[in-house]
Amino acid sequence: MDLEERPTTILAEESLAPRGPWAFLKRAFPGGFTPWGWGLMGGWVLVFLGPAVGWAGHLRRAAGWSALPSHWGEQLSARDLWELWENGGIQNKLVNSPTVHLFGLGLVVVLWCGWRMQAEAVGLKARLGSWLLGALDTVLIGFLPLGLTAYAIDRSLAWAGGLGLDGLGWAALIARPLLWMALLSTLNVQWWLCRLGRAVGLTRGYRAHLTDSFFRLWNHPVQWGLLAAGGAALRALLPFLLLLLAWRMGGGTTFRVWLFLLLQLSVTTLNGWLLGWLLRTTAHFWNHDAVVRDVRADLKETASDVQAL
Repeated sequence: MDLEERPTTILAEESLAPRGPWAFLKRAFPGGFTPWGWGLMGGWVLVFLGPAVGWAGHLRRAAGWSALPSHWGEQLSARDLWELWENGGIQNKLVNSPTVHLFGLGLVVVLWCGWRMQAEAVGLKARLGSWLLGALDTVLIGFLPLGLTAYAIDRSLAWAGGLGLDGLGWAALIARPLLWMALLSTLNVQWWLCRLGRAVGLTRGYRAHLTDSFFRLWNHPVQWGLLAAGGAALRALLPFLLLLLAWRMGGGTTFRVWLFLLLQLSVTTLNGWLLGWLLRTTAHFWNHDAVVRDVRADLKETASDVQAL
């Protein structure tokens, strides 16, 4: 090969140019309605809607009737909750009720179907070992830097909210819970990147794997941060708006209660699809970044060989 014709940088190749996660949002948009995508959405429904429906049914069977249609939207006082917990005999029933079983089953389905969806998107085999060891890698490289960053931002928001300005106070009130939801979402992203790296194999060693996984997240802090915060806010906002609608309209009839339940089912399913979209975006980003890093390593090795000659 003529060395004068060899490109000095992979940036000259558009297909090999480094890209942030936003570049893969459009590519990751389809693919949610696959068997693993349906499994992910079904698991999401079990996690968030299954326990509520299971508990309502449990109370109805225990009491022999349900006042939900007539009293939808009424608030229970702290005293009412205490009486139900202490004198209603629900402690043991709560632990053994379908709520715990449905939540646990849904969580397992979400985690496994999400992993299978990611691996399938980039042509890898989803192994349990990669799934578990990726979580261990996340503990090593994700908890401390992400936790410290979130804590510093939270302290800054608390300071700004305490200045006495209404605008800053409201902004801090909304942003601080969103920050911790975004932290959880970002930790998930770090885990997804680590387990994909595990699935392809530690071809360049464990230290290189941790370094690559770390910088895949931290080389694009703004894009990943906005994706994590935006996704968390959207997944929290949609159920809240629906709950607010049901709260203001009230139940009144069994038809309204079932209507709200169906709307909640739709919103929860949509949130599961949004989570799948982020999973697929992360997978496509990882795949492109892995190719770029491999080409860089090959170019460095070729340059070293040429210099040695």
